[in-house]
Amino acid sequence: MIDVGLEQAFAKVRAFLEGDFEHPGLTLYDLQNLVGYNSRVKTDGPLLYIMPPEPALSGVAAVRLYYYPKDPEVSLIVEIEDKARKRHLRHFKWNGLSWTAARGLKAELTATREVLPSIVEVGGDFFLGYAPEEAKELAEAIRRGEAAGAKYMLCTRDNTRIFYAPTSSPPTVPCPRCGNTNMIFKTLTLATPEDRIDAILREQRSLRTALEDLLLYLKRKLGP
Repeated sequence: MIDVGLEQAFAKVRAFLEGDFEHPGLTLYDLQNLVGYNSRVKTDGPLLYIMPPEPALSGVAAVRLYYYPKDPEVSLIVEIEDKARKRHLRHFKWNGLSWTAARGLKAELTATREVLPSIVEVGGDFFLGYAPEEAKELAEAIRRGEAAGAKYMLCTRDNTRIFYAPTSSPPTVPCPRCGNTNMIFKTLTLATPEDRIDAILREQRSLRTALEDLLLYLKRKLGP
């Protein structure tokens, strides 16, 4: 079955990037202005712009543009989140004149299904793009201090760690606990087994943050 709302959103994004009879296409300079990029500030990104609500986008949950100032292969990732909370990703590179497909990645602005890899939780950490058994093995290696070099994202809000497989697309994944999209990319450098007390404290901090968010949500819904 065709998702009409998703089709309309893709058509809107295509016109936004490529231009139409009424508006010119989006340039790299335009994108930098939208995301608030400042060349004097050193950042690898991603920098985020969320397209404002309008009738053409009413059939999807959100449309987000992620700008990567330093990436030589991918300048822009377009993320369209449909009503079922599935994310459809398209990858582009600025060639000096227009947006072209990033090498080896999907860039067609049509409503084909693309779903992010599954996330598995083990021992308070999350694992993106791993099969459950692989996630358990990596979690055990982390506990023993034998996973130096593993790549992960650290949530700046609640310190949740998301270890990701090389085949994943980590910049587009929000924190599975709090939804924060501001993540720090890090590499595990443990040379000794992880202190179990530190691991427990980290899990407690994450749980406390989740409970605080739940209380705020309930207060908004139920009143003081």
